[in-house]
Amino acid sequence: MAFLLLPALALMLGVAPRVQAQCLSAINPVGGSSNLLVLEKNTLRVISFYRYHYGNRYFEGSNPSDYDVISRAGYNYAGLILAYGLTRGITLENEQGYFINKTQHYRGTSDFLRGNGFASTVFSLRGSILKNDIDRFFISGSAGARIPYTREKQVKNGTVLPIELQPSYGAFGGVLQLYVVKEYTETGTRYFFTGRMESSLENRYDERQGNALFTSLFWSKHLMFPWLKGDWTSIVQLRSEIRGKDRTPLGVKASSGSYLFFLSPQLNSYIREKWNVSVILDIPLYQYFHGTQLATRYGISVNLARDFSL
Repeated sequence: MAFLLLPALALMLGVAPRVQAQCLSAINPVGGSSNLLVLEKNTLRVISFYRYHYGNRYFEGSNPSDYDVISRAGYNYAGLILAYGLTRGITLENEQGYFINKTQHYRGTSDFLRGNGFASTVFSLRGSILKNDIDRFFISGSAGARIPYTREKQVKNGTVLPIELQPSYGAFGGVLQLYVVKEYTETGTRYFFTGRMESSLENRYDERQGNALFTSLFWSKHLMFPWLKGDWTSIVQLRSEIRGKDRTPLGVKASSGSYLFFLSPQLNSYIREKWNVSVILDIPLYQYFHGTQLATRYGISVNLARDFSL
């Protein structure tokens, strides 16, 4: 499996991607470092999460814009990640998600548009590239396919919803991921890096998202205080989202593509040595958009994870 993942590693570290834009921010469910490693054989991991994201201002480049047709927008999203250890070195994974709603409210009126539905599903294989139990250093990677539930655009009240409110682009694509974890057992500290690159084919309307590159650097500290009961971990994440311009039958979409950077503090609790519960806050540090686009104000996520031995 390692030799299959080496091309993915080279792509993620050495190729400048063509990347994609969309309203607000991407889904980012990964919490603690345990979610980044290959599972033991016959272990099932279930990760469920909820995410809310909100935006109420437009940007041109890195500056706020006076464009104000939409007063505010947001989404509520529920996701599920299933992972199963096929062997000691290979894990099968599936990502599922459902937009409870994606809503845009228009300024000066009570009018709004709202979409909902299943996001595209992802099936992937994750393999161990490097495992050093003595130095507590691990590298793994995965490659997979993104499959839409439907290739038709969603229509509400006789109106085709804009792409920002569609639950998916309706296109097949590929996903490459890389995970690096370094642990310091004596201090209860971990550093980990994740990278994810997504590419898409055209949908049936001759539209195509550019590639997208998401990278995250985490610092994790196990909290050990006499007054603190239970098993708690604090995590600080720095995340970048690089998205390139979309293409339509008329050419390149001018208001698409962005460079986003977030600070995401997280608190994780390990309950009864079975359940991992975490809360994450997304705070934008820097946002640059091509053209005029709706920016993110904040995001909140709640994750729940557990492993089962089968």
